[in-house]
Amino acid sequence: MTGRSPVFAAAGLYFGDPALYKLYGSLGAASLAPHCVLEASGVDYEFVPVDISDDSERDPEYLKLNPHGRVPTLVMNGEIMMESAAISMYLADKYPQAKMAPGLDDPLRWEYLQWSTYLTNTLQETMLLKRYTSGYTTDSDTSAVSECAASRLDHILGIIEDGLEKHDGPFFLGNSLSTPDVYLNMVLEWDPEIGAGARERGEWPNIGSNYDALFTREDIAGVLHQNGYPGPRG
Repeated sequence: MTGRSPVFAAAGLYFGDPALYKLYGSLGAASLAPHCVLEASGVDYEFVPVDISDDSERDPEYLKLNPHGRVPTLVMNGEIMMESAAISMYLADKYPQAKMAPGLDDPLRWEYLQWSTYLTNTLQETMLLKRYTSGYTTDSDTSAVSECAASRLDHILGIIEDGLEKHDGPFFLGNSLSTPDVYLNMVLEWDPEIGAGARERGEWPNIGSNYDALFTREDIAGVLHQNGYPGPRG
């Protein structure tokens, strides 16, 4: 499809500006991962802040781009793309200079795909269940759901902790940083107790080392600091 997307045009958000991409997001939210890939790629982009606080009413114009009212949303050449993991993987493949995804023929490609899917399909869903319990039950007492989610989350973190031990190096793919590494820490930061557990308290040493190693990449570190991440331990 070429030309101007009807939805994009209806939202009044196309002005022919020079930015190749517009990433609609919110600091500390699910826009972090694609934000890191865009920064690492060196391509021209614009970050457009969206207020997603619980008590905020979603901008009707933004809802034309993303009917869920969530972030991120990527706008490119009049086309609109949703979902953080999908955007991150798409950009990482499109711009290999970002060095955030193994090539299609790389022997580690299957692990990259596995962890990318696991983090969004299993870790993220369980984290949301724990953090926003009331959205998953009609019962006024949400404690049972919250306890179940916390137990599941503990099991999932154990699997991730073991997975990070498979290769030499702090990342899912050994010494090669890829989008799942950013995605993992993005999701964990949504629960400060878990983030602190992986870092300050050292409950998950491999996950903590993974977090620290993100800051060895200056481009990634810059976006993390922008999003309020405190930097490596020690």
